[in-house]
Amino acid sequence: KKVIIFSIIMQTVNQKSNTFQSIFSIFLQSAHAPQNVIETLLQMGICVSVNLINTAIMSLSKEAHRSISALGQTLLASYAYNNFDVDLKSTVHTVDKSEDMLKHLTTGLLFLL
Repeated sequence: KKVIIFSIIMQTVNQKSNTFQSIFSIFLQSAHAPQNVIETLLQMGICVSVNLINTAIMSLSKEAHRSISALGQTLLASYAYNNFDVDLKSTVHTVDKSEDMLKHLTTGLLFLL
């Protein structure tokens, strides 16, 4: 509780001091919180705006892409791929929905050697 209160006070004093609000907002976005919940918490000073959340996620994604690309070009990395299938079951079985719900996915990892 003290951390949240201190963070809210710091954010009201200095707009650039919103580390807690940013991290909490990204967590809410990743947990698929409704936009009206985020906007309510924004009014309370507990999180940042939806536009700022999206900007932060895009910035983090670009930085991760640059880091992974740089690592891949050093030739000090190993690649691992995994193919797997996911069967998306439907709760309502009808003749109209008789299509195949089996999805084939591939994941990839980059390991530093």
